[in-house]
Amino acid sequence: MSKIAKLEIAVIIILLICIGLYLTPYFKKSADERKIAKINANAAIFTSKSLAEFSRGKDQKASIVAKKTMDELNTVSKNPYDRKLPAYVSGNVFCGSVSIESDDKLQTITATGYGRDNVIIVRTVIKPPSFVTYKKYEDKK
Repeated sequence: MSKIAKLEIAVIIILLICIGLYLTPYFKKSADERKIAKINANAAIFTSKSLAEFSRGKDQKASIVAKKTMDELNTVSKNPYDRKLPAYVSGNVFCGSVSIESDDKLQTITATGYGRDNVIIVRTVIKPPSFVTYKKYEDKK
């Protein structure tokens, strides 16, 4: 074997080790942690989309913005626990869904993300032009 062939094999091995080190955190995370992260992401996406919709029309009612945004995002987002269920719901709460409630008098939208056993993972209160997000953090032991 020539020196160049040995060098090429060493470079390939080093590249495979680097790729393995890069992907290790993804595989170390449990499936439930990935699903919770997806619920948090779904709530954040809803928040940014609804704030963008409010900025387009300042006098829009919160219920109209919530319904429009929810319908638009349900076509592209999936429920992380059950792909057949919608990611965004109004009324019935499913495991892995983000429940959307609106109040036209206060001009607010509340997005609440539910995890396994319908435990609240994230809650965002949107009052244009701002919002507040509360997330559930668990101590890792």
